[in-house]
Amino acid sequence: MKQEKFESILDIAKKMFARYGLRKTSMEELARMARVAKATIYNYFGSKDRVYMEVLRRESDEVVQKVSWSVAQESSPEDKLIAFARAKFRYVRRAVNLLNLDREGIEKLLPAAEEIRNQFFEREVDIIRSILKEGVERGVFHLKDVLLTAKAIGHALRGFELNWLVQESEEQIDEYLDELMNILFYGLMSEKGGVAKA
Repeated sequence: MKQEKFESILDIAKKMFARYGLRKTSMEELARMARVAKATIYNYFGSKDRVYMEVLRRESDEVVQKVSWSVAQESSPEDKLIAFARAKFRYVRRAVNLLNLDREGIEKLLPAAEEIRNQFFEREVDIIRSILKEGVERGVFHLKDVLLTAKAIGHALRGFELNWLVQESEEQIDEYLDELMNILFYGLMSEKGGVAKA
């Protein structure tokens, strides 16, 4: 019974934080929507911030788990990297609270939330690094510094997150990702090494 109530509170909280944000979500309203006493929420979590942190942690874990599963379905390093990028955008789009961290500037109010966001990024970099490492070992990728390249790809994709996920359709994002992967795999330079004329 306790676990069911705990999960129910988190489920309602996830929806409310996604809709209203951390600042505008009240404990009173959360308790009312979850059909529990406000004291029950305080007993389980201690504060609204802790409820929010648990929601973020779970969203982060869920995205990493689904992205990892998507990558594991592929056999070649190239396909794994493409699967990573597509899955990242597909599942981050659904992790509204994680996405809202950047939009709302929550890190100023709640530095621990920024820490969750940073840990999420590091976990993404670890996935990319393992794909790149496999690609180097199989002779598919030629890199000087696997970790540096993984971080560069991670930062590039993170930079697109907010604009792409808020302003673009899933089909348009897939087109952008295809072009980005094409550039990543084949570069911008022609084989002769000349600079293209516009």
